Amino acid sequence: MTKKSKRRVKLIKKILTHVKSNNMFSKKVSRKRDTESFIQKNLFLSLEEKLGDFLEEYGLSKNKNKKAVESFQWEQKLETTVNNFSVFSTNHRPDAVLSLDGIRIGIEIKKGDGGAALRSGLGQCVIYSSEFDFVVYLFVDTTPNENIKKSLKSDREKRIITDLWQNDNVMFDII
Repeated sequence: MTKKSKRRVKLIKKILTHVKSNNMFSKKVSRKRDTESFIQKNLFLSLEEKLGDFLEEYGLSKNKNKKAVESFQWEQKLETTVNNFSVFSTNHRPDAVLSLDGIRIGIEIKKGDGGAALRSGLGQCVIYSSEFDFVVYLFVDTTPNENIKKSLKSDREKRIITDLWQNDNVMFDII
C-alpha cells in the first residue's frame, strides 16, 4: 500500500473538499434532474481549473505542475482516455485519474437515491485500490431527506469509512 505522507493526504483532502464545495451542491439547487454524467463533467471541469493551484501547494515546480495538470484524465474530456484494467475478467475504470509525482489517484463520482448505487461505488473503489495508489469516492445523495448522508453520523458508518482509508487508501464522503 502506498504511503500516506502529510503532503499526499493534504492533496487528496483538497481534491475532495473542492468537488464537495461546488455550487451545484448548494441547498438552493436540486440535484435530482442532473445526470451522473452531468455532475461528473461539472466537477471535473472545476477541478481541472483549480488543479494547478493545488499542485503548486503540493510542491510541484511549474514545469512538473503543468505536466500533472495535463495528465488529469476524465471520461468526458475530449483529448484523453481513461484506460480500463481487468480484474475478475471484467474491465474497470474510474471516472477520472490524476497521475503525478509517481502516484496515481482514481476518482469516482456516483449519484443515487438508494443502496444499490452506494454499494456499486464502494465495490468499484475497492477494486480501484488494487490498481491505484489512492482513490477518492464522492457519493451524491439524492434521497428526499438526505438519509444516506445523515447516516455518516453513525458509528458503524464512521468505522467503515475509516477502514476504507486505513486499509485501502480510499477516501470516501457523501454530499
